[in-house]
Amino acid sequence: MEIRAQVAEYLTSRIHALRFQQTHLQHSSTTTTTTTTSSSSSSDPNLEKLPPVPSAIPTTEESDTAADSPPSEQVSTVPGGYQNISALRANTMKFFPNFFARGQLSKIFICFPDPHFKTRKHKARIVSESLNAEYAYSLRPGGLLYTITDVEEYHYWILRHFKQDDAEGPPGGSGDATAPAASGTVEKLPGVEELFERLTEEELRLDECVRVMMDSTEEGKKVTRNKGNKYVAVFRRKADPEWPLDDDDDNGCI
Repeated sequence: MEIRAQVAEYLTSRIHALRFQQTHLQHSSTTTTTTTTSSSSSSDPNLEKLPPVPSAIPTTEESDTAADSPPSEQVSTVPGGYQNISALRANTMKFFPNFFARGQLSKIFICFPDPHFKTRKHKARIVSESLNAEYAYSLRPGGLLYTITDVEEYHYWILRHFKQDDAEGPPGGSGDATAPAASGTVEKLPGVEELFERLTEEELRLDECVRVMMDSTEEGKKVTRNKGNKYVAVFRRKADPEWPLDDDDDNGCI
């Protein structure tokens, strides 16, 4: 879900290209298998006596060029052929619960969101107490919410709004990271911390989605090229707390 028209259009075009690529690879693989089977069954036995044709030997210049150039990314078929992904232009902050039912999702990714640096724009950030409650509504118990940003202050904003104890802010950071409630810091109140728990560093290392989110996304590659930092936090959806029973409830009375 993306609110910016150009980004949504780019994602849609990229998905269509990946699907076409997978269809082409599957068709080529099927055609090659059929051709090989047909050729082997109708081959002339006299052709086996001919010496093999030597392959062209690359020149020294070509060899040096091939050695210096980075290896191209090998493209292979992917289970599902990218038919299980889609991009939708929508305002997540307004309409997220209209698209997903309760407990429908197993994973939510918030990758490099707009930090909205100005204090008056903090209300437009995609992570907040009210939005976190909506994410919890659509996540099944045990589901994961992934966040990654290259802005350290925003990372601590995320931790604060998920009620983490280590969310005071970076040491020696700017005033925004440790600002009072007027600039985005929220008081420690019950609510969100009852819905999520943060994954440990060991769990992050074992999660393949974290590696893909950091190194395989377009924005992740851009941050790597610019030698920037990446801040990751992943939260697991807790099971819904049991409804407290009063003495009247035990007797079947309301």
